[in-house]
Amino acid sequence: MIGLAMMLAASAAQPVALPPARPGQCGWVRGRYRVYNGSGLRRIWIIGTTRIVAMRDDDPYEPPMIRKNGVMGNALYGQFLVCAREPSKPGHMQHVRIKATKNIVVVREWR
Repeated sequence: MIGLAMMLAASAAQPVALPPARPGQCGWVRGRYRVYNGSGLRRIWIIGTTRIVAMRDDDPYEPPMIRKNGVMGNALYGQFLVCAREPSKPGHMQHVRIKATKNIVVVREWR
């Protein structure tokens, strides 16, 4: 938990990186990855914003860190290299593909 608090404090001092606006563009975002019930099961909340991006349910590719730890009940905090699969629209969840991760902290939220 101390590591998570330090990471969140450090992210507050840095400018917020938003997901790419156009399909095919990629960029690093700092956020929390979680698995939810319903449509858009796999989502990333971008820290410092109200923005949420989602991976398509039929997208089979996941970086190894997510494949191993990205399960219901876990939250993965860190940096995610995301590539836009559709244009960004205000007020809508954008679909992205996660290409890579770094500085990931796994937090078990419930069992």
